[in-house]
Amino acid sequence: MHYTIITESHEMGGFTARCIEIPGARGYGNTQGEAIATIREAIEVVREAQNEELHKTIASVHSEIIRIEVADSA
Repeated sequence: MHYTIITESHEMGGFTARCIEIPGARGYGNTQGEAIATIREAIEVVREAQNEELHKTIASVHSEIIRIEVADSA
């Protein structure tokens, strides 16, 4: 998958990276490359958590087939 990453340099040094498609996913590093590497890890962690949640939701949904008898009105 492809994600859009915005990197920002800071006056005091270092870089921040954030992902547009996954709000809250952030990466930090002394270099732009380090910030991108940490945002990549953050995205993987978020995707794993989303997959786990999806599997829990799917597992909790169940259905039953029940046969009932209804008396004739005639």
